[in-house]
This record gives sequence, C-alpha cells and structure tokens, in this order.
Amino acid sequence: MKKRMAAEWEPAVGVLVAWPASLPQALLVKLTNDTNVHFLCADEDATAEAAETLSQMGANLENVSYLIVPKGDDSTWPRDWGPQPLFDEDGNYYVIGPRYVLSTPFCGTEHEPELFCAPWGEERTPLSQFEGDTSDDLAAEAIARQLRLGYIKAPFAFTGGNVLNDGVNTILSTEVLIAENRFQGQSPEAYFTNVAKATGMTNYIVLSDYEHFSLNHVDCFLKPLDERRLLVVRPPKDHELYPVYQDIVENEIPRCTNSYGDPWEVVPVDSGVVRSGEGIAAYVNSLILNDCVYVPMYGIPEDERALQQWRDAMPGYDVQGFTFEVADEPFAYNPDGLYGEVGWDPGDVLHCRTRAIWDPQMLHVDVPGPVGTPGAEGPVTVVANIHAYSARPLVAEKTNLCWRVSGGEFQAVPLKPGSAHDQYAADIPAQPAGTTVEYYVECGDESGRVNTSPHGAPKQFLSYVVA
Repeated sequence: MKKRMAAEWEPAVGVLVAWPASLPQALLVKLTNDTNVHFLCADEDATAEAAETLSQMGANLENVSYLIVPKGDDSTWPRDWGPQPLFDEDGNYYVIGPRYVLSTPFCGTEHEPELFCAPWGEERTPLSQFEGDTSDDLAAEAIARQLRLGYIKAPFAFTGGNVLNDGVNTILSTEVLIAENRFQGQSPEAYFTNVAKATGMTNYIVLSDYEHFSLNHVDCFLKPLDERRLLVVRPPKDHELYPVYQDIVENEIPRCTNSYGDPWEVVPVDSGVVRSGEGIAAYVNSLILNDCVYVPMYGIPEDERALQQWRDAMPGYDVQGFTFEVADEPFAYNPDGLYGEVGWDPGDVLHCRTRAIWDPQMLHVDVPGPVGTPGAEGPVTVVANIHAYSARPLVAEKTNLCWRVSGGEFQAVPLKPGSAHDQYAADIPAQPAGTTVEYYVECGDESGRVNTSPHGAPKQFLSYVVA
C-alpha cells in the first residue's frame, strides 16, 4: 500500500473554518447544510458568540461543532497552517502539521526570490525582521487532538495554499515555498527528500512565482481538478501579467507530467481585474468538497463566464458562486480592515479560509488507464487502484469498469483483482480503429461507502481512441 496525501476531491467528512469567519453568510449557511463545519475558536466565549451568530444567520446548527485552538496572526487562513491529510503504508490516517513559524512571506517573480513580511504598512520589511504571533504553528495539533486524529509535525514549511496534490504521487507548489524553506536553513534537495519521506509523494512539481509582489501561492494560479487536469487562471490579454502566466502554461507545465507519466491537460479559466484594480480575480481559489464546488465571485463582468467554465469542467458537481460584498455582510470578520468593498482579494480567497477534514475510512480509487496503446486487434485492459481504508471487503456487484462507445449506453464489466496489491482490472472488447471509447470505474465496500473515478461519473469519464 502506498503512503500518500489525500486529494481535495476525495471523500471528506467536514470542513474547518476560523471564527470569527471572514466568509459571506450565504456560503457559511450553505456549508452547514452540505457538511459538518468545525469552527475554530479561541476560547469558550468565542464559542458562545459563534453559536449565537450562526443561529441568527440561519445556519444548520446540527452540523456545527466548535474546536478551541491557539490563535496567531494568521488564524483567519486555516488553509495555510491547518492539518494536511496523510494515509500511511498500513492504511492509517494521520494529519500533518506544517512548520509555521513565519507568517506566509511575500516575494516577486525572480528566481530564488528575496522574501518579505506581509506588507501591512507602506514599507517592505525583509523576512529576517519578522516579529509576529506564531501561535498558529500550534493549532494543527490542537485540531488533531480534539478530532482524535493521529498527528505528525512536519520539520519543514508546508504552507497549505502552496501545497496542492493529486492523491496519488504528485505535489504542486511555486518557488516561494522552496525559498521559505531555504530561508529556514533547508536546502531544496533536503526539502524534497524530507517531503517524500513524510508523505510518500515523489513527483514534486515546482512552478515559477507568477506575480510581481504577492504570496504567489499555487492555489491562486491553478487547481488540480483530478489526476490529469489543471484548471489554470488566464488573465486578460491586455493585462501586464498575461505573458507571465502564459509563459508558465506554455513552457513550464508541458515539461511536467502527472502521476501516471502523462502530460497534464490544461483547462483555462478566464479572469478579470478585481474592482480595486489591484490584481486579477482568482477563480481557481475555490473549494472542492465532496460533490460541491464553492467559487468566489468578485462582482465583475467576468464572474459568470468563469462560473460556467467551472461547470463545464466539473459535470456531476454542484458548482455555486458566492459574492462577498463587505457592506452587505454584518457578521463577516474583516481583520484589521484588510478587505475593501469586496471580501475576496486576488491572493486571499475562499480556498484560503477553509480546509477539509477527510474521511479516515474512505474508499479510494484512481485509474491509471489502459494498458499499452489501445488497438483494434484485441480487447483493451483498464487498470484501477482501489483501497478500502475501512478494511471492509469490496462488494463485487458494485465494483465495475463501465464503458461505452461514444454516444452509446454505459455497460458494466466486473473488475477482478490484478497482479499487484489493491490493483484491479477489466477488459473492454475490441473496437474498430478510430472508435472513441469512454469509461469510468465504480466501486463499493461493505462499509456502505461508494466512489467513482472520475469523481463526477457518469457525467465525467475518461476516454481513448482506438489506434
């Protein structure tokens, strides 16, 4: 069994939100209706305040719980310092607490960038002069303890907004995270070695920083939609950052491969300039949680196009957009007046202010795809990796390869154990050359859990063309 981190789209049992919450009321209510929401509070007084306020909002309090956690300068952003999901070689579930002894640094686009403190004032302060409350470094362990989850403290910076993964073997970050670890005395070589040892993930992709002075977190540049596709921000062609973004898309991403050794498919999402005129709308900084996608809307003309592009990319999901007009949100927290008219910034958005808690007994499935080049001379074998972390057996009649000739009806073929542990396979009958075959995998175990790959199947599916 492979040690691995869980991907964002894998089964989750709840979500973490800091209290007071820097989120719009409609989103908070929606989250409490969709899943279990754990509000992170400083003390019992804050818990009481949260309960009263959420009641006034009309939140579903049956799905709400409260955790008491240390609060530092960055408490609003559990994505960055919060616990990250890990399954070990024995199938045990842990969470990793990143080293978070510095507020997330700012930098530019130069390689091996100079790092600066968060720019609360007019002056750019070198990171060497950082003086802040780093209590957030203790919060992940407090969360793990109260949720009764195993906990591992990482000996490196592993800022959540700059660590995205595919649940198989790939992590994506931008250069600023490597620079932060170098600043703390860890060479890039040592960092990659330590990450691989801690997480089991060895295909580490590092992309260039993409904005002239910002956090440059990867979650405001792109979003893995599954093991094969990256949703990537595309600025307006007349924006100064358009050539910077496009250089990464055209010259860096094509040199990278996914966990199966194949090129990534890039799905663009068109953006626009936020109303403050400072930066572009980070529509990729959305939250995928089970069957839902929660997308930030900026109140600009590009909103509806971006929302439709999300829906086109994620059939089978409930994709909804959420505006955040600060003047219309009496309950929303605006730390130190950070947000102006709109509560979403270019580099601090919806994904940054939430973090899922995954199902420790999830049913995991991923599909490397056909064996060899699909040809017309015989059947095509499709392989799937399936592991029931519940330790319950798979249900044979619920564990199938479903396939069709494009435009036809799906038919199910039972998956049988393959040559390796947790590997299953089935054959699709031979088809004439030029035929497009579409397929997905479904599975179920005796715990009652079911899953598919792709997750949005049958509206989402994989395909190949017979050679």
